[in-house]
Amino acid sequence: MLWPPVASSSVQALWLALLALSSGATALAAEPSTVEQRAREDLDRQLQALVKTPPPEVVITYEGLPGAGTSRAYKLLEVDFLLNGQPLAVPGLDVLSGPGVHRLAALKVDEGSYTLVSRVTYTNDAWNLFSEESGFLWKMTASVTFQAQKGLRMRVRVLPAINPTAPDPRLKLKLSHDVSAEMTAPLADATLLAETTDAGSAPVAKVTPPPVTPPPVTPPPVTPPPVAVTPPVAAGRDAPEQGPVAPGRLSLRVLVGKKPVAATAFVRGKGAPQRVLLEKGARGPSQVMVPPGEYTVDVMAKGFLAQTRQVKVTREKESSVSFVLAKAPAKKAQQAQVKNERVELPKLPRFAEKQAAPRKGSTTAMALLVDMLVRDESLRLKLEGHTDNREVPASARQSLSEARARAVADVLVRAGLSPSRIESAGLGDTRPKAPNLIPRGRELNRRVDIVLVRGK
Repeated sequence: MLWPPVASSSVQALWLALLALSSGATALAAEPSTVEQRAREDLDRQLQALVKTPPPEVVITYEGLPGAGTSRAYKLLEVDFLLNGQPLAVPGLDVLSGPGVHRLAALKVDEGSYTLVSRVTYTNDAWNLFSEESGFLWKMTASVTFQAQKGLRMRVRVLPAINPTAPDPRLKLKLSHDVSAEMTAPLADATLLAETTDAGSAPVAKVTPPPVTPPPVTPPPVTPPPVAVTPPVAAGRDAPEQGPVAPGRLSLRVLVGKKPVAATAFVRGKGAPQRVLLEKGARGPSQVMVPPGEYTVDVMAKGFLAQTRQVKVTREKESSVSFVLAKAPAKKAQQAQVKNERVELPKLPRFAEKQAAPRKGSTTAMALLVDMLVRDESLRLKLEGHTDNREVPASARQSLSEARARAVADVLVRAGLSPSRIESAGLGDTRPKAPNLIPRGRELNRRVDIVLVRGK
């Protein structure tokens, strides 16, 4: 008979009972009876249930950016690592700035799903008058979700890297994760699921270890099982809610016509924005793992107008957002102009007499406003509605002008802008733009003016 890997007084008692049955069986008969066989199997099952499998382990490392100390030195300014929303206490910047592998954490954890969010900030510390990267800041965020199980050690690597062929200095540096697993002890029928969320792809690895093989019969000393610990909390921060947080899945697709186009998406919501690079000709949507909640997704691509969407992410169902981009106008006359904090569009919304809703087809230039606000987060809009002095009685002009401002605001909200960035007001017929004596003048006075409000 073989002794199990971990023993206690209960294990020893059960094992001795099994040995007694075995020795008794040889004295009574050459083959054990059915009752004895069942008793032996029952004792063996109880022994297997008492055998302890080591708890899951998580080892997180950070690989210093290549090129530190060269003529194109990139200096690490700030780091922040969250495991299931809980900050990790990590080495200082003087350590992490150097090349090589640096250990961030080695933890024994409970079984379950874990999400690591990594945020790092680099700058180009090599001054050069002719370099557009001198003094440039790269604030990068990436996340990865993995499943921890007993008997497995998850190794998560945080990998900053230089993209030498990036067409835009904002894309010069990138941040990603790599997840692997190794067995800390034999574990029967174990599986591992590692979902990476860096720039879309989600590889899945399944590990099926060999069956448990007990060592030779030598009762080891009684050893208490390891105690699972939670990640340490960085000094000066409030500890967030404990326990694993299952992420939600967000699917992103950016098209021009029907073809996927290269673009950069920024997912803004809880914590720092996540940057997602979408490839030209991608065969499917890019997947992003984020905590459940409300998010704003901004998309920018070279030569196209930026767009934005509001989306709610839940654990129960995958959320999907698609963008169909329009080309940015090349001629200045087709672009939005700002004069004295007022936006002048090549084509303004037009209104029929007594109507609050804009005429059909007169709001296409609203895409220029969306592009402007997506590219500058500090901007907000104030929409001022107006009427002429004849279309409705004087008592109704204020409410009609307010309704026109709200109607244009609704167009922008449907285009993806957050309502919190738009305010509206009505001014009736108090500020005519043209004389009300002729039809053309009255048509120009039935309008909505767009005022920029700077600052959050």
